[in-house]
Amino acid sequence: MVFLGRLVFFVGLIVTVVSLVLGFGLLFAGIANWAQFFLMAIPLGFLLLFAGLSTHVLIEPRESDK
Repeated sequence: MVFLGRLVFFVGLIVTVVSLVLGFGLLFAGIANWAQFFLMAIPLGFLLLFAGLSTHVLIEPRESDK
């Protein structure tokens, strides 16, 4: 389960960064339709990032459990 948290965290990180770069890049290039799509994907990436981080922190084995 800890692996799943890390995987979701990194997927969220990639979605957020790629959407941010492509969204603003396309916005400045004048391609508003695709820019809007990528800028709307940023909150989804952030949600995945936060869910993965929370899962990893809550399910990670602790020193007292060993």
